[in-house]
This record gives sequence, C-alpha cells and structure tokens, in this order.
Amino acid sequence: MIREERFKKGEIIYKQGEEADEVFFVKYGRVHLYLDYKTQDSKLIALVPEERVFGELGVIEGKPRTMTSVAGEETIVTVVDKESFPSFIKEHPNKLLVVMESLSSRIRNQSQKLVKACKVVASYVEEKETKGEVDDALMGQMKALAAENKRSTHNQ
Repeated sequence: MIREERFKKGEIIYKQGEEADEVFFVKYGRVHLYLDYKTQDSKLIALVPEERVFGELGVIEGKPRTMTSVAGEETIVTVVDKESFPSFIKEHPNKLLVVMESLSSRIRNQSQKLVKACKVVASYVEEKETKGEVDDALMGQMKALAAENKRSTHNQ
C-alpha cells in the first residue's frame, strides 16, 4: 500500500527496534533520525530533507529499525509498504536513484569513519612502539572511537 501521511513537529514516525515494514519519502518538511531517542545517550544521527528517503535499510535487510525518526517540523511523507516497494520503484524509477544516493552516502560516511579509525589505531601502535607510551590527546581519540563503536554495535 502507498499512502501519504502528515506529521506534526516532534511527532514520532517510527521507533528504534520496531519492525521495518515501510519506506518513507519526504515530500515536505524534515525528519530527524536519532539513536536512543529520549534517553541520556540520545544522539541526533541525521537530518533527512525534502526529496530524500529514510527507513529503507530495515525494509531492504528485513531487520528492525536502528533509529527513531521524528518530524523536525510539519512534514509530509509518502509511505510505501514492503510489499509495494518493488512495484513503486518500477513505476517511479527516479525514486530508485533517491534510495541509491541514500545508501551511497551511508557507505561513504562509514568508509570515512573506518579510515579515521585506522589512522588513529596506526598512530597509537607507532607511538606505543617508539615511545613506550601514548600521549593524552591520542588516548582521547582512542576513547572517542571506542565510545562510537560501542554505540554503533549496540544498535545493530
């Protein structure tokens, strides 16, 4: 089924952990994606503007939602359920590009994080081997990476 839905600012569209059975295309407004929404560990991960998609990963993978989506302002979305998604893409091939751009952006972002992590680890190893200890700034970077990894793996 394909339908249009309106959400008021602050209204939850879906919650982290729920079954992913719909994809959302933003027609108007903006959507905020949070990890651990409304907890002390809550973190805004992404802003989804008009003409973009969210919720596609869970539908494609068949896994629960990894984030909570919240309308950042008055928002209108096109909601496409899992069963209708293939035919919707056939009828609206431009939407496939929107999905591909979203996935590509996420891959690029994760690749950049991986490169950063590898550089920090390489610096750590080099300092440990040459000096026998690691300076506070580098240790701070290691701790930040560890905390980020802990949040990421907790939500997969």
